[in-house]
Amino acid sequence: MIDVSICVCTFRRPGGLLRLLRSLGRLDAASPRCEIIVVDNDADMSAAPAVEQARAEGLRLAYLVEPLRGIARARNRAVAPARGEFVAFIDDDEEAEPLWLVHLYGEVLRHGVDGGIGPVLPRFEAPPPPWLIAGDFFARPRPPTGTSLVVRGMRTGNALVRRGRLMALGGPFDERYALTGGEDTELFGRLVDSGCRVIAVDTAIVHEYLPPNRTTVRYVLRRRFLAGIGSARAHSARDPGPRHRWERLRWLSSGLAWGISGLLVFPAARTRGVTRLALAARDLGRFAFHSGFSYQPYGRDSWR
Repeated sequence: MIDVSICVCTFRRPGGLLRLLRSLGRLDAASPRCEIIVVDNDADMSAAPAVEQARAEGLRLAYLVEPLRGIARARNRAVAPARGEFVAFIDDDEEAEPLWLVHLYGEVLRHGVDGGIGPVLPRFEAPPPPWLIAGDFFARPRPPTGTSLVVRGMRTGNALVRRGRLMALGGPFDERYALTGGEDTELFGRLVDSGCRVIAVDTAIVHEYLPPNRTTVRYVLRRRFLAGIGSARAHSARDPGPRHRWERLRWLSSGLAWGISGLLVFPAARTRGVTRLALAARDLGRFAFHSGFSYQPYGRDSWR
């Protein structure tokens, strides 16, 4: 009997995948009974060497290929054969602590809920610039264990959900989000609407590895721009009424104001300047979405 199916989607990141798989091989012996399902979204099977290395080191796992590009398609391919009572999601640029699944699974059972989400803490591969640390640009909220989460705080980077609840929704991931992303927020929105309760599990920790090319001003602003698009898309999906011109102008004017302010402050105070530029990027992302702009990061040669 399987308690948890751990689903991992990967795309052209064999080094990160192997690091993740090795961490899953070090899970504490008290962890629930689990299976590991890896879905490679690269038709060229670039993850195969990492999978074979993990198997040679004693890790048992299923390896599947979803040749049609798109994160939602890869997630659906991973969930389809899952046999566990619960499905856990973790990303290929992350690493699980040994007690990750003990805490995530245990707290969900103890609270009698349908799912749990744990923190994703940054781990820098090289010393990051001081402004990045001072600004907490990779920090995420960490509500206490047992806190009921709203949709905005839900994601699949470190999550556990009852499989029955997932499969009752179809797909379960909406493949209209295959190339744009945002499929996880949309899914959790439907889960909450169907009566699911998902809690924070602060002790179920995973680490996200950040190489130097993800600790630049450009990357931070791109990340916030995409977050703005994603939040606007999620809000629009839950409130599909027509958007008025004044609403688009509000996001545009706010973005421009924050952007000009950030550029003026940046030379003298980099952290404050980047903070304001990040707010500008977020609001301009919202404006871009409501203006018909579509960005497809999961159609690129790299998911990041």
